[in-house]
Amino acid sequence: MTADRKRLWGVVLLAGLIAVPLSSRGGGQAPAPADDTVPANLTPLLAAPQSEMRLVALAYNTDRSTLNGNFDTGRAGGRGGRGGGRDGGGGREGGGPPAAVRGVAPASAPGISLSVRRVARLKRFEMDWQAGLQKIDAARLSPAARTDLETLQATIRTNLAQLDTDAISAAALMPMLPFATTLIDLSEARIRLEDVDSRKAAGQLTDVVKQVADVRAAIEKEPPTVPGLSKESASRAADAVEGLRASLTVWFNFSNGYDPLFTWWMGTPFQKLDAALQAYGAFLRELPAPANVTPAPPASSIPPSAAPAVAEVPDLQALIALPQDEMTPVVQRFIGAAGAGGRNATNSPGAGRPKQYYVDWLAALKTLDFDRLTRNAQVDYLFVRSAAERYLSRFDAPLDPNPPRKADASGITGAARGRAGLLQDLADELIPYTPEQLIALAEKEFAYCDQEMRKASRQMGFGDDWKQALEKVKGMHVEPGRQPAVIRDMLFEAVDYVRARDLITVPEIASESLHMSMMTPEAQLVNPFFLGGSQIIVSYPTNTMEYDARLQSMRGNNLPFSHATAFHEMIPGHNLVGYVNARHAGYRARIGGSTPFYTEGWPLYWELLLYDMGFQDTPEERVGALFWRMHRCARIIFSLKFHTGEWSPQESIDFLVDRVGHERDNATAEVRRSFQGGYGPLYQAGYLLGGLQLRALKRDLVDTGQLTYKQFHDEVLRQGNMPIALVRLAVSKEPLTRDMVVPWKFYGELPGK
Repeated sequence: MTADRKRLWGVVLLAGLIAVPLSSRGGGQAPAPADDTVPANLTPLLAAPQSEMRLVALAYNTDRSTLNGNFDTGRAGGRGGRGGGRDGGGGREGGGPPAAVRGVAPASAPGISLSVRRVARLKRFEMDWQAGLQKIDAARLSPAARTDLETLQATIRTNLAQLDTDAISAAALMPMLPFATTLIDLSEARIRLEDVDSRKAAGQLTDVVKQVADVRAAIEKEPPTVPGLSKESASRAADAVEGLRASLTVWFNFSNGYDPLFTWWMGTPFQKLDAALQAYGAFLRELPAPANVTPAPPASSIPPSAAPAVAEVPDLQALIALPQDEMTPVVQRFIGAAGAGGRNATNSPGAGRPKQYYVDWLAALKTLDFDRLTRNAQVDYLFVRSAAERYLSRFDAPLDPNPPRKADASGITGAARGRAGLLQDLADELIPYTPEQLIALAEKEFAYCDQEMRKASRQMGFGDDWKQALEKVKGMHVEPGRQPAVIRDMLFEAVDYVRARDLITVPEIASESLHMSMMTPEAQLVNPFFLGGSQIIVSYPTNTMEYDARLQSMRGNNLPFSHATAFHEMIPGHNLVGYVNARHAGYRARIGGSTPFYTEGWPLYWELLLYDMGFQDTPEERVGALFWRMHRCARIIFSLKFHTGEWSPQESIDFLVDRVGHERDNATAEVRRSFQGGYGPLYQAGYLLGGLQLRALKRDLVDTGQLTYKQFHDEVLRQGNMPIALVRLAVSKEPLTRDMVVPWKFYGELPGK
């Protein structure tokens, strides 16, 4: 499940993608200069206008890449195949070893895909984009953009022709691979998250073993009776057999051990087929050049697939009209090579620069005409100004390098940050509250959760004893083998829900490209709940796990817990963040790297919003949602109290057990990850605090009628990962001034100092 865990990302497949050479690309940021000199005048650094077509071409390329991951990648001329994934990351930092995921294989080398569905789907994609580009009025574009439009149109024509060529080449190999369609169909059904009929699939694999033997016998005849056979085609068919074998292994590993019925039916048929394919591939490689070869039959044209229910081409006019950020080179120069990134980003240019560096930057900013900058550029200006002022103020206030932490016998290591360090970190996040005030905020949110828990508990017949209601919810899990289907249905339920209410743009290719893999038993020891981002990674017991571990996994991944957070990981959560970010690289400068208040706050905000909208429509589902909200309240309290030296790790564990209702093993793992898992001191607090920041911003802009839900959510995603106070300035209509206060009291006044 949840957003508490490090991300495990799939591999990006770019097979079949012909890159679009643009005259002026808008993706990424140029390398920062190696020196720390500050230009006396920043005006010459402002970026010149770029091609208006830069984001259009980026959308085309990334969407086509994503679609490639939706089909089987057993390929002629390449190895292996993955089970689909997501391009461009998912908006989460962290990662994990490949062994943590079952059902994902290495990306294949370039080659000819044997998937008929892939050709049909990509034909539809190319034709839809052709039609979309024809609606653009080239006369209104700049010369560079017109060139890019022509280049993109030519690329689509080339790609359409290449699809037909691929189909012909693949068809020529099919007499040697009469079983390929069966294996591809099984693999692609898994990629589409369809249920598997284990008994039927076992019969199909058994039939394929016979087909392999029959086609090998036909090749061994003198003369061979397989059309199109040659030394070259046999070698390419051998490559395809290796690819199909790898895809079959991914398909098998996805369910084996997790689904008892699948494991019972499939063990022997899979082993026999794997051995048969391995032997057949070796046979084809060693085949001498045959004589008297029968020509391969001509391939028939593959028609495009039906048009998707939701238009797959984005609003191209809207992409063309998006403003450009002329301050991007200035931000790059300010941050420089020392800028921090990743999940512990400081949203600053980094430490180690002399005091004069910040003095000079504050002076240099005055050479810019603030009022003539675009809004995103004005926000960039305010980021640079506030960061320079913040770091300048710290030269006379050094931190204690080793603040005290409260010891215990838990064995959990990790250094405390200290109160002064937390205040600096909060200032970097532009949060104008002290640790004590944030703890008071968490207690207030806890009180709301208690009230809601009691309401749900009464509806379930447990009176005010909500822990009894929680215990019942923990027992609401499905039998082994059914969890993937449950999570799949929850993912699409969320997509349908936000689309029906027009809450946010969910592109067709985003919803069409939701993929799944299974968590290994080894990884479940560290991550007992499912993960998400580039794909959903389902945690559930296997037949190799101990009895207690199986029960813990099933109780922790019960239906109400999962319903409350599956969308957090995928759409509209982390997965959609990655999708949109990949298609808006270069829309604006990356101001300050990455922050957990956006990374984790965005999907947590959706937990708050959907709860308020009634997405959890049973008391059991509300208990599941409230459990995780209480968990996030507890994170603020125990992490800040640990870093200020008030609580030990053991006290934090006890708090999770007693106050939230965690089982002790899970609470211990949670505290261990928090303090010795490589997270920044504010990472755990960032979930709920970031969500509350976005909820406050929604109240200011949506509830007052200034923006619709969709306008608000789409623009927050386009802005990308930055402190929420800067997101607020970018998406609001408040006039900006060069000297304005940037931090924002999103929760009003709080007690304490």
